[in-house]
Amino acid sequence: MIAILSSPESFQNKSEMDKIRNIIKQEGSGIIHYEVKNFMDIGEALARFEQCNVTAIVIVGGQALSSATFEYLIDKKPFGSRQIPIAVLSGDEDRFISQSFGATANHPHQDLHNILRKHSTGRLLDHVVKTPLIKIEGVMHVGKLYGLYFCTGEIISRKSLFQRTLHRSGIRQFIQNYMTIISLLYKAYIGTRGLRDMDDMIRINRNQRGAVVGRYFMVLLSSLDWIFLGTKFPVKKNADTLNFLSVENTKDAIINTGKRMLKGNYSEHMLPGHVITEIEHARLVFNKQFVVDGCFYETDLSGELLISAAEDLTFIRLD
Repeated sequence: MIAILSSPESFQNKSEMDKIRNIIKQEGSGIIHYEVKNFMDIGEALARFEQCNVTAIVIVGGQALSSATFEYLIDKKPFGSRQIPIAVLSGDEDRFISQSFGATANHPHQDLHNILRKHSTGRLLDHVVKTPLIKIEGVMHVGKLYGLYFCTGEIISRKSLFQRTLHRSGIRQFIQNYMTIISLLYKAYIGTRGLRDMDDMIRINRNQRGAVVGRYFMVLLSSLDWIFLGTKFPVKKNADTLNFLSVENTKDAIINTGKRMLKGNYSEHMLPGHVITEIEHARLVFNKQFVVDGCFYETDLSGELLISAAEDLTFIRLD
């Protein structure tokens, strides 16, 4: 039995939800589908999945749905000591996380069709990976979030980086990545000449070490093994830590970041204006927006976020 958890409110294009329902109907038996009208329904949905002894859960919706589901799984443990493998299919725009786990289609219903086809042939759970979640506390109107990817700094003004559909391989991927990186770095390089004010400052405290304050092109914490545009982190030494990367908003640091992005990976070699390491938690103070799993949020009035590694969950890789 496979479970599908969806939220019609995740889709601005209402026809997408109709396509998802039709695909589920066509696949027939062995599927339980629960559409949540509000996040209070998630507990009931997971309780029903536990009663049906499901072997996998597919979350189809936006970051808010996946974050609330992650929180319920960690805090309430509806499956006891069992870890049910999870596939994450994002909503209309926030395709970032689904692509991180190998989704290649342009629309969620197409990815769902591929998942159900793998399920029917017994191949859905061939590739799974345990990944720690990120817990973010201090979020405006939310309090706390669970996710897999956090980013802030000047880079988040380029919203297309977190919302676009990426080509996974071939000449189209090369051209797309090359043009995106060159445009990104040119705008960032020119931007370093502009006026600066105190609102641009970010205070970072890693693992309770002394705090540093500066202006950053990018501050990133992630459970994933890549940044964006396919750029890889160095292989982690500890499974239960988070990748951390900060890049100062200076010309030299931005150019060095561009070189790494064009190569497709960051090495452990230290670069001027960069910090790349593994951490368990960090405290950030700033006034900018930030991104979690492709969606934009704001800090609460204090401007302070506590970000830490939470429990791990088992995720299904689709590639």
